[in-house]
Amino acid sequence: MRIRPEWDNMKIDVMYSALKCKFSTYPHLSSMLVSTAGSVLVEASPHDLFWGGGREGEGLNYLGRLLMKLRSEFIEESSSSSESSSLAV
Repeated sequence: MRIRPEWDNMKIDVMYSALKCKFSTYPHLSSMLVSTAGSVLVEASPHDLFWGGGREGEGLNYLGRLLMKLRSEFIEESSSSSESSSLAV
């Protein structure tokens, strides 16, 4: 199978969009993700050193990074909506 030549330039954005869609569609999954606040998330794949962290932490862990970014966004959105609700009288 051939991969698009520009795939390396867009794969992180594509994965982020897919994760955002997944976690936005299923609130129980976004709740589970938010419940990991304060934890470092690592895709523990020993074979994929781009998306995973590797056996000894030698991987780039982009999947974990994207999940933590999304988690922060969900927490921020939740905080913003809580503040808006408390201001409405």
